Amino acid sequence: MSHQTDDPYQIAQREIERLFRDLIYQRLPAAHFTGEPWAPPADVVVSEDSARVILELAGVPRESVRVRLQGRTLEISGRRTAPQELRGARYHRAEIYFGEFRRVVDLPWEAEDSTVEALYRDGMLEIRLRAPRTAPHPRIEVREKSR
Repeated sequence: MSHQTDDPYQIAQREIERLFRDLIYQRLPAAHFTGEPWAPPADVVVSEDSARVILELAGVPRESVRVRLQGRTLEISGRRTAPQELRGARYHRAEIYFGEFRRVVDLPWEAEDSTVEALYRDGMLEIRLRAPRTAPHPRIEVREKSR
């Protein structure tokens, strides 16, 4: 396959990109490249009086999931264990993260601790939170100013 320009710089750049892709996707699981916890994808759905935080945690045992609420911050953490590697085998593609994970979600308001629910099914974690109840604002009468 011939490229329009066979500039040595472009050839070297393509080769470096190919080597980098091979290194990342074909040699080792993704978690080996991060010393940091990975962050699972999340959706945050908010209404006037409640919020739902939904995380995709396929392969994570329910027992390893921890949920912590502090003020307006929700922290979800846990661990997904890598499958046993086969002797003599290598990854052809590695895109699934293993090991510790941590996800921090900022909420639009401080949730009521006593109403938080965390439900886990089929690799999906749903955390339901209620907004704090506030008293209706009293109507303030506007009067004529005396002279």
